[in-house]
Parts: sequence; structure tokens; C-alpha cells
Amino acid sequence: MQADFALNIRDLSVEVGGRPYVRDVSLAIPKGEIHCLLGPNGSGKTTVLRTIYRALRPSAGTIVADGRGIDECSHHEWAQKAGALVQSSGLLAGLTPEDIVEIGLSVLGLSGADLARRRDEALALVGLSEKRGQPADRLSGGELQRCYFAQLLASDPEIYILDEPTNHLDLHYQLVLLNEVKRRGRTVLMTLHDLNLVARYCDHIHLMSGGKIVDRGKPSDVLTRQNLMTHFLVDAYFDAQSLVIAGPVVT
Repeated sequence: MQADFALNIRDLSVEVGGRPYVRDVSLAIPKGEIHCLLGPNGSGKTTVLRTIYRALRPSAGTIVADGRGIDECSHHEWAQKAGALVQSSGLLAGLTPEDIVEIGLSVLGLSGADLARRRDEALALVGLSEKRGQPADRLSGGELQRCYFAQLLASDPEIYILDEPTNHLDLHYQLVLLNEVKRRGRTVLMTLHDLNLVARYCDHIHLMSGGKIVDRGKPSDVLTRQNLMTHFLVDAYFDAQSLVIAGPVVT
């Protein structure tokens, strides 16, 4: 039943400008699991995520969280349930890291003390306490990504939607922040290009190509040499959870 899953997507199709980007995608995520949409550029991963955080409307299919459909929820209610870290987070002129985190917390209706506690804890987690009052347009790309990560961690929704969450992050913060997400035990659907991180953090993979899911399962079952050659055009394989790359597949 749909209510058995934290997030259940059935027969999802999405068109953009009349062109099909996603076709008949179905997936279900049990509460507390980390799932990954994996695939080459243009395979439809981000389009699926954008329908979940309501930046796009599907042309067909349903999205249900804890038994309640996305169309049954107001934008405010859905923002409380599912929070997103996206590739193109906007930056509003004049904001500081404190401001950005507080904007994310605004949907929760917190008191001043609770809001301040969550804000300060999140900024400390991402290593931005000392830059909390600095204009955000002076942050580096990695610092800005950490700022938006702090916004999501502070609001701590039931479902995390992460689109390439490690973009611009150095290795230390890739591990620190993904460790924190995993520690919290929330339901997660994310995209990643780093296959070593996929193998390290994900419970389940949905491999996409051409707007469809073409394989799914545990990382060890999906990250096969044949799948990497067919869909990523790379001759590679995993040895003790480390990716060994022979080279590109030349077509």
C-alpha cells in the first residue's frame, strides 16, 4: 500500500516544452532509507526531483508522501514534509547565511528561541558560524552550498530531496554532511555523480536512461561493469567498494 512508504511515485511522466523528459517512472522509498536516482546527464533525474519539490507539474502519474498525495497539500504543507537542496538555489542580494537559514525555517512557525537554536546549530554543522553575518555573495561556491545545506538541516523535513548535494564541496564536507544526513535517519531521494559516494551512502539505486528507470536494486547489484559500460560509457568496476576505472568506452 502507498501508506507503507514515506514516498511513493507511480507512473510519473513529465513534459517540458512539449518534449517528454520523464516517462512512466515508478519508485517507492520506505521510511528512513536513502535512495539514489543515478544516470548520465540528461537521463531525467533532476526532472523527477523537480516534480517532487513542485518546480514542475507532471503530465501524468502520482506522488504520494505518507499516504497523502502532493495535490492534496498546500505548498506550505508540502514544504514542511519535503525539503529540497537543488543545483540552482537562488541567491537574493543582501542576505547573510543567517538570513538564508531563517528563510528555510519560516514554514515551521517556530518561536524566536527555537528558531535561533536551529539556525545556530545548522550553521555550526556546516562550518559557517564565523561567517554567519557576512554577505552571502562573498561566499565561495562551496561555502554557499554549505549555506543551503544548513538551511535544509535546520528545517529537517521528513523527506530530503537532494540534487547533487556534493556540488562544490571539498571531500571533508562531502563526508561530514552526508554522514549527518544518514545519521538523522530521514527518508532521502538524491542524485549523485560520484559512484563511490553512491556505494557508500545509498541503500537503493534507481538507474535512469532516456527518461526511464532501466535497472534498480542495491548498489552492488546495479553498479555492475556492464551497466557502467552501457549507460555511462566507462569501463569500470567496483573492487571492495572502490571504483576501478580502466577508461572511457569509445563509440
